[in-house]
Amino acid sequence: MKLIELLEKKQNTEIYKINMNKTVRDAIEMFNKLRIGSLIVEDNNSKLQGIVTERDVLYKCDSYDGNPKDMKIADIMTPKEELFIATKDERLNYAMRVMTNKRVRHLPIIDEDEDRLLGILSIGDILKEVFEESEAEVKVLREYIKNPYGINI
Repeated sequence: MKLIELLEKKQNTEIYKINMNKTVRDAIEMFNKLRIGSLIVEDNNSKLQGIVTERDVLYKCDSYDGNPKDMKIADIMTPKEELFIATKDERLNYAMRVMTNKRVRHLPIIDEDEDRLLGILSIGDILKEVFEESEAEVKVLREYIKNPYGINI
């Protein structure tokens, strides 16, 4: 399955964003209110600058002198140069490999032709699809075992 197909299957396809000059407090409020784990980071011109995740908040705010909630998103985000991304035509196996090997939970999907962000897949989205595909395969195999030659008697 192509990643664009998986994005289209998702129930919530909205891309949540935050300005890089906002504070960690703003990000935490959005994480809690929206029940999400990542936000796309933009500059004042709505250009992609990176991503900020719950993990960024946990790991990067720990060493801050002062109130970590007052840190700027720009100080803790993963910049776009370090982002792991996938294109819309990549397959599910590619996303699984990247997310597992690079230990990331959110994978932005882009359209290279139009140079735009299409959405974000989470590790939960990937696991759900793998589980559904596995269930379908098991069903077919069980039916085959019961009636290997497809003869209706």
